[in-house]
Amino acid sequence: MSVWLLILTVAAATIVVLVTRGDPRRLARLKISSLWLLFAGLAIQIALEFVDIPKDQIETLGYGLLMASYALILAFCFVNISTRGFGVIAFGIALNALVIGLNQGMPTAAVGNDRHGNRIEKPIEQSVKHRPESSDDLLGFLGDTIVLPEPFDEVLSIGDIVIAVGICELAFFGTRRPRRRGTRSGSQPRATSTPRRSSTRSSAPTTRPS
Repeated sequence: MSVWLLILTVAAATIVVLVTRGDPRRLARLKISSLWLLFAGLAIQIALEFVDIPKDQIETLGYGLLMASYALILAFCFVNISTRGFGVIAFGIALNALVIGLNQGMPTAAVGNDRHGNRIEKPIEQSVKHRPESSDDLLGFLGDTIVLPEPFDEVLSIGDIVIAVGICELAFFGTRRPRRRGTRSGSQPRATSTPRRSSTRSSAPTTRPS
């Protein structure tokens, strides 16, 4: 997920919580397990961004480490799948992992902005995670082919958008206030009518002796 998409996702999730009158403090009370899986997966991906992998090892060592990081992050999502939002997030991550796994890198559109903000064709240098898109890509439509409008200099994947939707869903359901049980305020309990007892006496008229 790109930096701009992360910022936009956090902004959208915040708006969702405010508009729906959620309680942001409840997010800190969410029961989330196995955080080490998430941190380990993200640590590997961050390291791959800053550590130079030799070009002859990008499709071997680099590819293996990248797929391992996705496996860790997906495992974290599945452990917490009972929490609303993690299912959608896991689906988005799986889409990204699928297209990367099939093509040994994320097919990326060669589009960007120059220093004046003009849209230009921007060459994509092959890295551990990204590679230039081509007509031979498998499921290439799942790659980074969605271009954000100007002035954003970002390309996204369908998986990125699904992850953003999942984060908003997590923010919505994670900030819901529990409903109170009982009768509504101001409502009076209905009076229950007791059934009349049937008379055992005879209803036939009685005559007095003359």
